[in-house]
Amino acid sequence: MNKELKNENDDVENSEDIKEEVNSDIDISELNVLDEELLNSSLEGISHKKSLELWDLDLDVLLNTTNNLKIICGNNKKPKMDLCSIINAKSGKCTQNCSFCAQSIHNTCEIDEYGLKTPQEILKNAKGMKQYCNRYSIVTSGKKVSDEEFETILETLVGIQKETGLKTCASLGILSKDQIKAFSENKIRLHNNLETSKEYFDKICTTHSYKDKYDVTKKAKKYGVSVCSGGIFGLGETKKDRHSMIYDLKELGVDSIALNLLNPIKGTKNYELIDNKVYTPIGVIEALKSIAIAKIIYPQSSVRLCGGREHVLKDLQNLAFYSLDGLMVGNYLTTDGQSPDKDLKMLKEMGFEI
Repeated sequence: MNKELKNENDDVENSEDIKEEVNSDIDISELNVLDEELLNSSLEGISHKKSLELWDLDLDVLLNTTNNLKIICGNNKKPKMDLCSIINAKSGKCTQNCSFCAQSIHNTCEIDEYGLKTPQEILKNAKGMKQYCNRYSIVTSGKKVSDEEFETILETLVGIQKETGLKTCASLGILSKDQIKAFSENKIRLHNNLETSKEYFDKICTTHSYKDKYDVTKKAKKYGVSVCSGGIFGLGETKKDRHSMIYDLKELGVDSIALNLLNPIKGTKNYELIDNKVYTPIGVIEALKSIAIAKIIYPQSSVRLCGGREHVLKDLQNLAFYSLDGLMVGNYLTTDGQSPDKDLKMLKEMGFEI
């Protein structure tokens, strides 16, 4: 089990205080004038400069707006939540130097390391998660997979589609044009995070570029592949960096935005930076506002919350749900997630369709 860094904001941002700050009953039918203006601004396309002013608004105003955006853009009478799950199908020994990643050989984390799991192992895991999710994703460590590994993964994903009925996704690093075309032909979604803004990227990784990731995503959209892409909040980036990344995702036209909240793992560069107080870990209010603002900037996308939500938001995860269209359930790459049964219980209590 990886050791996690305590979020120093936990003592400052008491969950009960935050609950009092946010309206306990977020009304999705009656909007005040400010909400209507914000809603229309989002739907019409809010400017980068104007989006930075959203930080001055109260959290309940942002959540009220995003909850309505989900209903309007999803053409539903009440919010829906698309659930996905991943498997770490190939772990560790990654040559890339991403500052946040426990699987990088440039970091010193204690994790399980193994080669590509067999199709049988992956299929068994997918069948076990079917009761909790609509989409299943295979994730591998490394800059890219070999041609042989790609063919095995492709066959495995097609097999999962046939045997479980689950939609499929894969995060395999940098892909070739032919590999992207194979995703299109087999109705497999591509996951390829930008991680952060183009302006901040070289602060977290120098072994590949922002352009490498951007170009793969752009090529995937060109060939009609459904794309899930996003990044991590809490890497030491500014609010402006977060906005820059979301606007790039909007420009690319990605179908789903995958947002993660940094869970600093001992042995990574980001853990060291936070431990040495070079920067402060992201707090609850900042995280909730960041997620909401992403939805307001790009309301047509499906905003999905993935890793780190348990670590950062703790018992206030449900507040993020007002801004979300999707949620990752189950375990993450090198850290444990909370029980999927607990997630389903929370969602049903809030009236979400799953």
